[in-house]
Amino acid sequence: MKQNQDLLDQLQQLTAELRSQFFQQLGPGLPGLTAMHGRLLLMIARTAGTNAQQLSELLRRDKAQITRLLNDLQQAAFVLRQPDPVDGRRQLLLLSEQGQQLAAQLTIKKRHIASKMLTGLTKDQQQQLTGLLAQMYQNLITTEIQTEDGQQAH
Repeated sequence: MKQNQDLLDQLQQLTAELRSQFFQQLGPGLPGLTAMHGRLLLMIARTAGTNAQQLSELLRRDKAQITRLLNDLQQAAFVLRQPDPVDGRRQLLLLSEQGQQLAAQLTIKKRHIASKMLTGLTKDQQQQLTGLLAQMYQNLITTEIQTEDGQQAH
């Protein structure tokens, strides 16, 4: 990355490269599926018993898109749906045995990408970066912003 790029350009370039590497690493394990399928599969692995609405909110994606991806994962025998005992209108999502095996493989590959990306950063720098990214995210999802003169705007 060029040093004179502004922060937003750098973050966009980093995000694009992460997506590319993620797909290159995960693609072979997801025959006929996309990196987003892999991301969704990993999310279900971390939050077993979740539902499509919750995943839509967590991933900040349209529920219809999440439903299509889940249908693909179910058809590929990676995801199982079962009725929610609390709300019969919803279905809880679980990984099949095959889905659990794939999630374990994808997790290893994802850690490899993260390790590669963080090469040369100390543990303190990594923790600081994690905190900074979390703060930046919170800043973006907060509806109020402060102008340069200290005024609040929406």
